[in-house]
Amino acid sequence: MKKAAFWAEQYRRHIGKMVGVCYRYVADWTLAEDLAQDAFLTAMEKSSTFHAFGSFEGWLMKIAVNQALMHLRNSPEMVEWDENLHSLEVEEMADDPDLSRTEFTQEELLEAVGKLPMKQRTVFNLYAVEHYPHAKIAEALGISVANSKVLLTRARAELQQRLKVVAKRKNQM
Repeated sequence: MKKAAFWAEQYRRHIGKMVGVCYRYVADWTLAEDLAQDAFLTAMEKSSTFHAFGSFEGWLMKIAVNQALMHLRNSPEMVEWDENLHSLEVEEMADDPDLSRTEFTQEELLEAVGKLPMKQRTVFNLYAVEHYPHAKIAEALGISVANSKVLLTRARAELQQRLKVVAKRKNQM
């Protein structure tokens, strides 16, 4: 009975955050909820692998990230990575004063990241949010390190463009 109560409490405390983690990768709330549920069930099944070296919440979030990555690896859009991304084709953009003076809400940032193409969004999340190095991203996604770097650069450039639009709209108010 204590075990059931423990898991019920952990579910109440963490499922919302797990859904949010999954959403960052799939940009679909219904799918994110399903993936978070699956991740939570995985955590229950693999609870013996938690050794208290880090936080329990961190362990759950890592399982959620892995669940989202497994889903993405099997999606048709991810099956064929473009390994011909040799040049960056993206100009380095100078710091934009509109962006540096604008404060963005969490919703605005999530929306901007969610609108990135799936490959860029995945690499951006793994690098900028989960702090994976490019070698680990490449291994997790089955791509080259160079491809990971190109996708991150493209994601940053596209995010900057999307946030410029939001900043312009906010500054006109």
